[in-house]
Formats: sequence, C-alpha cells, structure tokens
Amino acid sequence: FLAYVGAFTFEFRHELLRELWEKDLLEKNVPLSQPIRLDELLTSDVEISKWTSEGLPPDELSVQNGILTTQSSRFPYCIDPQQQALKWIKKREEKSNLKILTFHDSDFLKHLEMSIKYGFPILFQDCDEYIDPVIENVLEKNVRGIEGRQFVVLGDKEVDYDPSFRLYLTSKLPNPRLTPAHFGKSMVINYTVTLKGLEDQLLAVIVKNERRELEEQRERLIQEMSINKKLLKDLEDALLRELSNSTGNMLDNVELISTLEETKSKADEVNEK
Repeated sequence: FLAYVGAFTFEFRHELLRELWEKDLLEKNVPLSQPIRLDELLTSDVEISKWTSEGLPPDELSVQNGILTTQSSRFPYCIDPQQQALKWIKKREEKSNLKILTFHDSDFLKHLEMSIKYGFPILFQDCDEYIDPVIENVLEKNVRGIEGRQFVVLGDKEVDYDPSFRLYLTSKLPNPRLTPAHFGKSMVINYTVTLKGLEDQLLAVIVKNERRELEEQRERLIQEMSINKKLLKDLEDALLRELSNSTGNMLDNVELISTLEETKSKADEVNEK
C-alpha cells in the first residue's frame, strides 16, 4: 500500500485492497482481521483526530492520503486540484517554520538549502508537470556520509542534511502528465475528492456543526483510549523487564509481585472504561 497505490483513485484502491489483496490472503490461509482496516494497521485514532484538527477531512480517502503523506519513505507529490493537501500541510507544519515556494522563485535554492541544513519543512506548490532537476538528489534522498557528517549535493554545493527535513510537492492539475521518473523519485498521492469522499466530508461537517457535543465527546474518548493503551503498554513493558531480570524464586521478588499487581489493577480499570 505504502509503495504503490498513492496515485490511484479511491475506487481502484478499494478494488485492490478488498477484491485482490484481501481475497488472495484468505485463499492462502493467512490469518487476518476482516475487513482489513488500514487506519488501524498504519496509524491510530489519535493521529487521525490530530490530522482532522489540522484540516484534513475525516473520510476514508483522506485518511489513506494522510497515511501515505506521513509514512511513505519517499517525499510526497500531491495531486491536489481542490487544494486540500495544501491547506492541511500548511496547518500541520505552520509551527515548524514551513517555507512555501515555487520553482519560479529566484531564491528557492537558498531557502531549500537553509531548510535542508536546519531541518525545516518546505513545500513547492504548482509543480504541475515540472520538477527542477537541481533538487533531484534531495528528492531521491541521496544522502552521503563522511566522518559522521551527513550531506546532500544541491547543485554544486554540499549541504549538511538534517534528518528531520521534510519536502512536499503539490500540483493543482487533476491529471498531470507525470513520467516514470516522477513516480520513482517521489510518492505520488491522489488527493482528488470523489463523490463518496465529498459525502463523507459533508456529513462530518454537519455533525460537527449540528451536534458539536457529540464531536467533542468523540475527541475526549479517543484521547482517553490513547492514554489507556499507552498505560497498558508501559505496564506490560515494566512487567516483562522485571520478569527478564528476576532471579531465584519469583515469589520472593517483592518488586515483581508489586508490578504484577499494579498491572492487573490498571488493566481491570482500563477494561471497565
């Protein structure tokens, strides 16, 4: 999913997932939950809620695109005729000193160099069918390392590379003519809104405006669930650590018994909630 489906429409993604991949897994008797939920496998309700608060619509297509944008190993190229990706990325990265540029800006190389060096996000908009070849090494993440120093070649300069650097590309064209090189060097993601996606987005807006208390309650529940899951995970890790370090008779290990009792007590509390 993370490697191949970004450029496809929601209908084709659904066909791949439900009618091909899931069916193939079942035929091969691979254990899996049904139906396959990408949002449960690749992200969390808390993360989706955060994306929604940043302006990403909550429909299934948008959530898939959010997953692809944040988790792909390649930098995203967003096909974005309705500019939903542009608005979301702006909001998402506004506190990280996001720079918004085009390849027509005379000083884009200077800003790109600074962003790479200090780990700031940068967004090139209106990359309709042209990506300046000078950024190819950056786009392909051709990062080199010498004596503990990481750098990337930008034009004729070696620029120190901060791993937190993020690059986004967007296009307003609904069907840009992209070459195989575009697909190989970037993660092409189709943000085009479908009729089903629009219906889901409108429903979410109506619920948010007409029954705001339900939306607020949902947000609180998601936060509580996240906190509880993290608490259980921390307790499980602590218990496993005590078990692995325990020597001799476990019943004589007061700290282990205490951790076990605390884990059981907290687990019961979480299950009640």
